[in-house]
Amino acid sequence: MRWLPITLVCSLFGVGSACADGGGSITLEEVIDQLQDNQALVNEVLAELKVQKLKAEELNCVGFRFGGYWLNLGGARAVPYECEIGNKKLNIDGTVHVYDDNGTELDRMDKKSFERATEYRQADITWRWQ
Repeated sequence: MRWLPITLVCSLFGVGSACADGGGSITLEEVIDQLQDNQALVNEVLAELKVQKLKAEELNCVGFRFGGYWLNLGGARAVPYECEIGNKKLNIDGTVHVYDDNGTELDRMDKKSFERATEYRQADITWRWQ
């Protein structure tokens, strides 16, 4: 249900091919690895895992999935993430930027970027516990 607004926006603006295929699973351990530069978030997650006696590698999240039309990024996961951590839910949001081999940022809505993008970065990370 969380992906419905994204799908509607993509359809309304005619950029369906520039949007993700929806969500894809990713382990919480992989999410933590991807977001290592946000130590406050990582510390909160690790503390919650300790309190609930859970292991990150045993928990799954759902994240944005680059569609297969992204030549080099197809299948990769990025924000937003939704993670069930024991009796809590963690929603992580942010901005995804894509880059070519030269480190030049590309427009995610430009179809040419689907072939040129080789790397992505996540920025402006925010999170909310429920």
